[in-house]
Order: sequence, then C-alpha cells, then structure tokens
Amino acid sequence: MSNNLISLVASLVLAVTASAALAQPVAIEEQLLARGAVPDMTPQQRYRTAINEAGGGYKVYQEECAAMALAERTVCRRDAKALYDRDMAAARAILRAR
Repeated sequence: MSNNLISLVASLVLAVTASAALAQPVAIEEQLLARGAVPDMTPQQRYRTAINEAGGGYKVYQEECAAMALAERTVCRRDAKALYDRDMAAARAILRAR
C-alpha cells in the first residue's frame, strides 16, 4: 500500500512540475508581446528592433530557400542575403541619424 502512495505522490509531483514548465513559455511569450506593444522611444531601441527584425526575416528566408531545388536555392540565398544586408544598413542608419 505504501508503494502505491509513493507512486501517487511521485506522479502528482511530476504532473505539477510539468504543468509549471509548460506554463512558463506562455508567460515569456506574453511578456514579449507586451514589450512589443510598447513603441521604441530611443534610437538605440529602434536600432535593436530593426536588427531583430532583419535577423528574423533572414532566418525565415533561409528556411524557405532550403526547401527549394538547388538551382533556385542559390539565387534565393543570394537575394535573402542582399535583403538582410540592406536591412542591416538601414538599422545602422538609425544610429547615425542621432
């Protein structure tokens, strides 16, 4: 009987721990969404946002290019890199405009 009780307690502890771990990414995501709702006030904040968006867009394009045929993939990656470089130049221009 005590083995069943120990198993039950262990199962409950694991369930509570797992649910807390699963809830944590949701809380982090909500914090990020709340942060995104606040406009950037300083050039440094706008620069950081621009860099994040450029990097995120580049990552998405890389994933899309990877699904293409080899001949198309090369052109796609070149175009994605050119777009990323343009976005990064625009981000650097934000700081120079201060």
